[in-house]
Amino acid sequence: MIKRILCVCKGNGDRSPMMAAALKMLLWNAGIEVFCESAGILQAADGGGGASSFMVTAAKRIGIDLSGHERRWVSKLSLGTYDLFICVDSEVAAHMIGIGADIKKVCNAEISNPWPSQFQEDFNRTAGRILAAMFQVVTRYFSSE
Repeated sequence: MIKRILCVCKGNGDRSPMMAAALKMLLWNAGIEVFCESAGILQAADGGGGASSFMVTAAKRIGIDLSGHERRWVSKLSLGTYDLFICVDSEVAAHMIGIGADIKKVCNAEISNPWPSQFQEDFNRTAGRILAAMFQVVTRYFSSE
């Protein structure tokens, strides 16, 4: 049974915080209690800071508040405490496996990076793709619960 999920991207400023928040929302709406959080594989995520203003705005449009997000670096986490790792792409998935995540617990959501775009519309589309991908995660991993 899945109890703890870590959503992972590179810098933990856009995609993974949105993934974790969207997943929390979908699971809460389905009456499923699971701990979801996010982190980045790049050491730059260790510097703190919040989600990008573009993603905060995109998330707000679909009812998700990322204003309180704090960036975290995956290397400072205990990977053994997680039941599922949802990665934004194959590069991040490979990194997670390389640092010790069980390959059977790694899921690739295939969410392309909206950067280096400086257009809000690109982040809005990315937020929509994330919401759809997290719905697929809920369907795949939680439909029998």
